[in-house]
This record gives sequence, C-alpha cells and structure tokens, in this order.
Amino acid sequence: FKRINDTYGHAAGDLALQVVASRLKGMARQEDTVARLGGDEFLYLLTELKSERDATLVAVKVLGALSEPCDMGSNNIVAMEGLHASIGIAIFPKHGGISADLIKCADEAMYRAKREKLGYSLAL
Repeated sequence: FKRINDTYGHAAGDLALQVVASRLKGMARQEDTVARLGGDEFLYLLTELKSERDATLVAVKVLGALSEPCDMGSNNIVAMEGLHASIGIAIFPKHGGISADLIKCADEAMYRAKREKLGYSLAL
C-alpha cells in the first residue's frame, strides 16, 4: 500500500484497502470471518477445513482475486495493476491452541512468504 499511497495519494490507498476488504468478504463463506487487523493486514479465519490443502487452495484463490486489476481515483479513474499480497497460514490445533498463537504463527509464515516471494506460506 506504500507504493499506492506514494503514487496515487492516501485517498487511493484507503480505497485500495476497501477493495481488498470487499474482495475478501465476497469470497468468504458465511461461517468464515474476515477482519482487518490494522494497517494493511487482514485476518481470514476459515472454519471446518477438511485438510491443510483446503487452506492453501483458498490462499491461491485470494491471491488471484487480489491480482485482478482495480480502478482507483475519484474524478479521474486511474487503472491500476492488481494488488499483491503475502499470506501466512496457521492451522488449529497443529500451530496453536489459542488465537494469539495461531496469529503469531500465521504472521511468521506471512513474513516468510513475503521474504521468499512465495505468495503464501504454511506455518512450520
């Protein structure tokens, strides 16, 4: 979002956050939860997964949805390339028994995905 803010201004950055929230919410099942943790970080809580593979399939879908081009601007529409994300995945109870542990593991996996330019990474 720094690149968006620097290139198009903070209003466009705020709009980009709204686009991300809308796309994530639109993908979520009724039993799932999408929340903004702060800044440019979102939590996507999947419930009743059958396998870790299901979580990685959702991550791939999220990356695809975010990579779709979006329009920014108010009076002059500025066509932007898609947004890029790094996703960290933590699975209950394998990676933690409480939300704080799961978020910590997902955060570490997200930074690994970002560092290694993987798109997404499963917690170790």
